Amino acid sequence: IFDQANWADISTARLGAKRGHSPAVRALATKVAADHEAVQAMGRALAKSLGVMPSPPERDGSAAAHAAAIARLQGVSGAAFDAAYLKHEIAFHRGVIAAIRTRLLPEATDPALKALITEVLPGFEHHLAATEAAARSLGVAF
Repeated sequence: IFDQANWADISTARLGAKRGHSPAVRALATKVAADHEAVQAMGRALAKSLGVMPSPPERDGSAAAHAAAIARLQGVSGAAFDAAYLKHEIAFHRGVIAAIRTRLLPEATDPALKALITEVLPGFEHHLAATEAAARSLGVAF
């Protein structure tokens, strides 16, 4: 779940950096992509050191949901893209933060994994706050 959440947001943020209409959206997306790439690398390095391969849970529908979100974002441009991107990112980060707090942290048994998740949670929260601030500055209701 952790690896997949980072992968999904890297993909979405790269799209935002490329197609964002406002400089604020492009800058935010660039920062989000870079941050998630770093966190994903940390998670994969930990997985390698533990001898495990990151894989989504059985019957996980997040890849299909992500593909649908990317398709929706690719279907709009200009200010409409910015609004759709920001709304998506707000919902995404809210969902990931909830999953970290209610599922990943409580279920993590490895101390190193628990420490990594705890270390990066404030970054997810910061992305949410920055995305909400960008939405407010552009007049996007969320």
